[in-house]
Amino acid sequence: MARIISGLNDESFKHSIACLKGEPEIAEKLPSDVDIYTFHSRPNEPQLPFRLGQLLRKIKPNVVHARNWGAWPDIAVGRYFSWPPVPLIYSFHGLGTAGYMPWRRRVASKALVHMTSHLFTLSRQSKELLVDQWGWPPERTEIVPNGVDTNCFYPVPKKNDERFVIGSVGNLRTVKNHKMILEACHPLLMEGHDLEIRIAGEGELRAELVDLAADLNMEKNLVMPGRIDNVSGFLNELDMFVLSSKSEQHPNALNEAMACGIPSVGTNVGCVEDLLDGGRCGKLIESDDVFALTKAIRTYLLDPSLRHSYGQLGLKHVRENYSFDLMLKRYREMYCRFSKK
Repeated sequence: MARIISGLNDESFKHSIACLKGEPEIAEKLPSDVDIYTFHSRPNEPQLPFRLGQLLRKIKPNVVHARNWGAWPDIAVGRYFSWPPVPLIYSFHGLGTAGYMPWRRRVASKALVHMTSHLFTLSRQSKELLVDQWGWPPERTEIVPNGVDTNCFYPVPKKNDERFVIGSVGNLRTVKNHKMILEACHPLLMEGHDLEIRIAGEGELRAELVDLAADLNMEKNLVMPGRIDNVSGFLNELDMFVLSSKSEQHPNALNEAMACGIPSVGTNVGCVEDLLDGGRCGKLIESDDVFALTKAIRTYLLDPSLRHSYGQLGLKHVRENYSFDLMLKRYREMYCRFSKK
């Protein structure tokens, strides 16, 4: 959200953010002229739609964009407290855990689509899920992929390092399945290969991953730097990138690694198949297939020319199909198309 708002920060747009719960964690990443309204709402607060309607009457927006489920029901109702209703765009960016959304939300979704001007999600696979399982109308469900800022993420020559460095970036949660990386690397260490596994991010599973590394006698091979600000710098120190998730919609980290020319492996979830161009610019494996991940890492490890080839193909694919400028162009056109004049 912060990247999109900053990218569309010109004379054509004035942005405001309604933060429904807590304080906005991205405030420091936003342009100074963005207005932020904090609601500190309670769970299932019945007054929240009315309070949102009051805000709409105050700021008189041309269009409202609700991102993910937590913002959708209340603003869908709240827009009717500001007549005529402001055009509403809703976007689905994924689930916090693997699996489908609870049935109550799926039923509510079928009603909410009729209170919403336009719908979009991040990938072909996500649209298929929403249309087939949640009843979204295909003619009103657009695909707007995430984009990578190739001015920030680009290849930098790696410093010589005797160790083969494998990396991943993501919150340390069950859905990211980072333990799969440790389990896949263990046989390679037993074969005598000198590996370093770097997993950047914070989350509740940090201690569990440290304990697993200890159980596998891999403490000296695991580096966990926590939250990192210079993601591009982190990625450009890798020999390969691994996305091990059980569920994704459009994983930014994989796109960013590819934009840095890093050969990658990804589990076949969400739109990873499309990001890796069906396996033509990276290794595509099934979720939870530790053996396949071990095999993919071994292949990269033993074949520098293959690493270079996949790295260059991935870089080309991202620049042509998933650039930040292309994403901004799509957002700009969509906001203008549905805004109230």
